[in-house]
Amino acid sequence: MNTEIKKSTLNIVCEMKLALKKDMAAAIASGFMLFAAFMYFQPVSRLYQITEKESYVVDLATGFLFSFFIVVSYFTIKRLAEMRRFFKDAMDMSRMDFLTNVYNRRALFEILEMEYNKNKRFPDGIFCFVLFDIDNFKGINDCFGHAMGDTVLKETAKTVTATLRKTDICGRFGGDEFGIILPYTDIKRGVLVAEKIRENVGRMLFGPVRSRFNVTLSIGVVMLPMGEETDSVEKLVEQADKYLYLAKKNGRNRVSSPLG
Repeated sequence: MNTEIKKSTLNIVCEMKLALKKDMAAAIASGFMLFAAFMYFQPVSRLYQITEKESYVVDLATGFLFSFFIVVSYFTIKRLAEMRRFFKDAMDMSRMDFLTNVYNRRALFEILEMEYNKNKRFPDGIFCFVLFDIDNFKGINDCFGHAMGDTVLKETAKTVTATLRKTDICGRFGGDEFGIILPYTDIKRGVLVAEKIRENVGRMLFGPVRSRFNVTLSIGVVMLPMGEETDSVEKLVEQADKYLYLAKKNGRNRVSSPLG
């Protein structure tokens, strides 16, 4: 993925948070400097000395400035808290697929690229990438309607997420195609996880009582590192896609990988 053209959502939000932290630090530093200057020059005492008596105007000005400072500080802190919550919600919305509630394609590529770069830096940074789609999904839409197709996508994503570990990442590539990142997982374990996903999804039933149906998955599994042919994230996805279509070619409802 060309990171120079498409800036990662994660980076954008991190930059916004950093700018917010810098503004907060500048505000605190400025406040301390103003407070130190106020204590050093003691303007209120000087005003009292100039007027030679406790002036109502001095008390009024001091009270107004103090009240203004308290009110502004309160609403500033409140707005900062709201902005932090907004940043989190905006980041979640921009990175999640609204239908299936898993990561969207862009977020999945960002995480995949981070895992790929980590693999290059650390010798124990192996991971598996799993790519699968729902067999004959177009037929489901044609026979039962797109609402049923959406239900199949949502329930499939839910079942896959429940099967995975908390550290695993699932995302929707688009249509009926999904990708899974399995950190610190070798190819044998990756194939076992893929088989478990295929079995769990295959047990689900959809549709009206008299015309129940289940869905099957065709799955491709690859591991990094796996040679010079995976010298980029795009090549890794291409390898997984190759094994996915090999699973379809061999009859669907199966897992295909370099192991066979």
